[in-house]
Amino acid sequence: MEYVKICGLKDPRHIKLCLEYGANAVGFIYNVPSSPRNLEKDELLTLLRKFPKGILRVIINRSDSLSDCVNIMNEINADYYQFHCNFSLREFGKLPMNMRKKIIVGMKINQANKDSAINEIIFSFDQFFAFLLDNSEGQGTDLDYDLILEVLRRTYGSKIIIAGGINIDNVEYLIKNLRPFGIDASSSLESKRGVKDSIKIVKFLNKIKEIKCYMQSGT
Repeated sequence: MEYVKICGLKDPRHIKLCLEYGANAVGFIYNVPSSPRNLEKDELLTLLRKFPKGILRVIINRSDSLSDCVNIMNEINADYYQFHCNFSLREFGKLPMNMRKKIIVGMKINQANKDSAINEIIFSFDQFFAFLLDNSEGQGTDLDYDLILEVLRRTYGSKIIIAGGINIDNVEYLIKNLRPFGIDASSSLESKRGVKDSIKIVKFLNKIKEIKCYMQSGT
């Protein structure tokens, strides 16, 4: 597993904790008014101006059009942009490859749409940085392990990030048995909805370190 992101951050202290305890990336919800983790543009730019080196910056947005995505990428400098889109992924083909490679495609996946989602991933697996599978979108909904495993098997070779319902109690099973490219945690690391908890972040990231050490040792 190469990618661990803590999502929905709003406090510089939590960014520093993520860096110190081994997260690869932190995510910022931008221009999603319905989210309790949403940041206004001035808030986001303030966080990014003080951003420490050594950890990736990811902007998360729900986009209604390709032009919305392009505007965000041009206006706000980040390492990656995670778009949950209300339009066909084929639209991204209009972008130059260097822009596409900075995009994480957010996909809400369930039993009803799994086949079409899998086909989309297979069709464009090498066009983007990664695909993020999420049927929760910050709600903490439990993972459907069988569904995720099926997607991973049928899209073997693609970079798949798993999100939604990941917590300190299930992350070991998820990493050891599903072995995704990455994981993305948010609501389970909060003291109340939309407010991250420093202790929960540290415990979660330390747990991942333990799992990785165990797997690398082969014991």
